Amino acid sequence: MENAKELSLKQVRKQRMFIVSFLLFALVLTIAFGTLEDPFRYTLSNIGNRFGWGPRIMFIIWAFVSGLAIEISFIFIMKLINYNDRKCSLFIGLSSISIILTGLIPALKNELPFWHTLHVISSGLIALFFFLAMIPLIKYIVTIIPDFKIFMYIWLAVILLGSIVLLILFRITAMFEIWFFVTTILFLIYLTFILYEKAIIESYVKENETKQ
Repeated sequence: MENAKELSLKQVRKQRMFIVSFLLFALVLTIAFGTLEDPFRYTLSNIGNRFGWGPRIMFIIWAFVSGLAIEISFIFIMKLINYNDRKCSLFIGLSSISIILTGLIPALKNELPFWHTLHVISSGLIALFFFLAMIPLIKYIVTIIPDFKIFMYIWLAVILLGSIVLLILFRITAMFEIWFFVTTILFLIYLTFILYEKAIIESYVKENETKQ
């Protein structure tokens, strides 16, 4: 974690607080928006397009906040661990863009069939691009902290398999979408804590060596 060694202890702590706060805001907003209407009956897109301008605006805000929170947390984590992978950066960027486009593009099948189709495509690409970015990042992280390898892969399986199980049980409703975003955000919070804790320890050691 070469970049961590270049940061002061104060900078590392500020970065961690910023990322975790942003992700927690996205987490709360996901739950709040996803439960505006019955999540066992409606999808997030249904809630954001069928119940007037209030939920519509909240849907767009949620999409921007969630997309940016995921993107920014990835950027900071990659810089912290000195991980340079253009494909990873590209895929997480595309995932975040897909989230935002899903919020912006209307999902009204009967009234706007063309835009509804684009909405469905963009929403379907979110998870695909996310896992294409996350898997190589995790492979790199476990080279730094191998003790967490099994737990990290289990958590990725929980995100994916949990979403699929809820999709099967409750069909296309907000339940599997909420599960995907909540578990994804929690996972990013977890990664932020363990990686920044390691960086804090390294910065603390460096500052003490400097003082001696």
